[in-house]
Amino acid sequence: MSPPLPLRAALGGVLLVLAASSAGAAQSRTSYVVGEITSFNSSLDSASRAEKYARMKESAFSFYRGSNHLYWKDFGSSPLLSTYGGTSSTRTWLGGDPHINNTGAFDDDQGDIVFGLNDFDEAVIGDYQLDVWRMAVSLVLVARENGVFSTADQDVLLDAFSESYLDTLADFAGNSGETTRKFRASNTYGLLNDFLDDVTASNSRVELLDKWTVKVNGIRRLDTTSNPDLSAVSPAVDSDLRSRMSSYRSTLSGGTTWPSSYFTVKSVAQRLHAGIGSLGVTRYYVLIEGATTSQDDDRILDVKAQRTPSAWPYLSASAVSQTGSVCGNNMAVRTVQAYKALGYRVDDHLGWVTLVDGVPYSVREVSPWKESFPTEELTTLTRFTNLAEQWGQVLATHHARADKDWDSAVFPYSVDSEIHARTDGDHAGFRARVRTIAADYATQVQYDYDSFRTSF
Repeated sequence: MSPPLPLRAALGGVLLVLAASSAGAAQSRTSYVVGEITSFNSSLDSASRAEKYARMKESAFSFYRGSNHLYWKDFGSSPLLSTYGGTSSTRTWLGGDPHINNTGAFDDDQGDIVFGLNDFDEAVIGDYQLDVWRMAVSLVLVARENGVFSTADQDVLLDAFSESYLDTLADFAGNSGETTRKFRASNTYGLLNDFLDDVTASNSRVELLDKWTVKVNGIRRLDTTSNPDLSAVSPAVDSDLRSRMSSYRSTLSGGTTWPSSYFTVKSVAQRLHAGIGSLGVTRYYVLIEGATTSQDDDRILDVKAQRTPSAWPYLSASAVSQTGSVCGNNMAVRTVQAYKALGYRVDDHLGWVTLVDGVPYSVREVSPWKESFPTEELTTLTRFTNLAEQWGQVLATHHARADKDWDSAVFPYSVDSEIHARTDGDHAGFRARVRTIAADYATQVQYDYDSFRTSF
């Protein structure tokens, strides 16, 4: 393993000061990391905790995915936000945990296969840069993991990402083009359009159903016998989920005419082993009838417990208050509101429900076309640069439409216009800021990952 790069911390006279470190350089902070990881995961049962830690040990990027709270503790209230933002008018809905693997392909409510953010469990209202920086760090971690990109190459990737982000926002300033923009095979480039074409051609609803279900006397039910990622639920849980379908349906946005039998529950199972950051979170799959009695148009609903996001303790009090006000401090509603604000033509099945355990659960359909981009294919600078540009476009589009375009009472301003006004004429400074933060924090993540591997 190559030694960490030196921290380039001088940023316009401001030092990047990491939590638990008074120095301006990335450094080992083992006791801090051990304490933070232990505390954050203390509520998990021992088996879930062991599984999560094993997944986090796979790579520095996997560790980054499983330790979002460390990022937020280090940056959530950073003074570095003030140069290009840090005010109420540069807040928008954030994905809260944007990284390469939290973007991907899925189908929208018109049946188009699109590319965008696909995980909103950690969503909050906050300064746009917190999403930009976290995504940028993931680019560096993947570039280093792939092992073929020099430091200069990594700077090229980061510049492509951040410049594309700013240019996209500038294009949206003064118009509403972001509200209907989709990223499809027909308007993407490089490897991304090939990826979307492949997802469209190789995936189907029947294939998804065959993966998760078996037919018993000709009727599909979730496969809790041979599928290791599903387990049977108790009769009480099964009954509770079935009885809550009417309540869940009342949270849907409307606009879709459902057959009377559409939401008839055919089978319930517990979902296991999904994700890294959310391992140990209670999650169910619910198989419903769908549009007809055919066994090939059934739908699978993903019912997931929602907790307070990792950012919650580290956001400004006003951002926490604003987020809580919008969702009524219901964490499932928070997730759904963010999905609707950041997305376009979102899943018609998107809603929420509170089960007998008193926990709020988000509900969404399992998309047959949900896939992450295979980052191992990013083996040349041209390939990676093309994707970095489009990741910048995607993130900017999500941010721009989650402002007054979503709800002018919550955001009485255009965040794209605000950001453009603050960065116009200083794109070079913005790019330099993103480069420095992303490269240096990726080095800190490597230190933290090494501490984690040797301590757990």
